[in-house]
Amino acid sequence: MENMIYVTIKGENQGLISQGCSTLDSIGNRYQNGFENKIMVLQFNHGLTVAQHVNYQQVNFIKLLDKSSPLLMIADANT
Repeated sequence: MENMIYVTIKGENQGLISQGCSTLDSIGNRYQNGFENKIMVLQFNHGLTVAQHVNYQQVNFIKLLDKSSPLLMIADANT
């Protein structure tokens, strides 16, 4: 059984990037009450290796196109 995952992202310059992402206006009939300011995650993947010390690898997630999509692209371009 799958579990629903929601992410809240706050940018240094942009503030709450996930503001209004899971609303009817943003993602249509997929929205869930109580999660309006969170990003709905469809798939999540991360890596971890342990040789002598823990080495965390990148975190990837797939999400719907919503109000956060352009803000995330801007944040990524400015890093």
